[in-house]
Amino acid sequence: MNHKKSIVFLMLLIIPFIFISCCNCGSENETYLNGKIVVVGNEPFAKLALEIENNKLYILEGDELIIKELWKQQGNNYSVMYKQSRVESGLPILVIEKALPLSQEKK
Repeated sequence: MNHKKSIVFLMLLIIPFIFISCCNCGSENETYLNGKIVVVGNEPFAKLALEIENNKLYILEGDELIIKELWKQQGNNYSVMYKQSRVESGLPILVIEKALPLSQEKK
């Protein structure tokens, strides 16, 4: 009888650990895109965007400090890390978490 209690106790202990170790709780996919920082639209509706190789544009949104710094980096190549993307009015929008310069030369 004592042996059965030990097995039940171990099973109750092991099963939650299996679920916890296989779960991606709270983690989101981080994705990187490389491209050139550009501005699209006319004032006062100009928006910051990332232009990738095939001339596809992604509107950039995110932390105010990152966006403010990227406004100064127009024409430079950057790698941006984003966790969210959506489409509004037919335009793809990336909510960026991080932006890293790829090179100092402007194209």
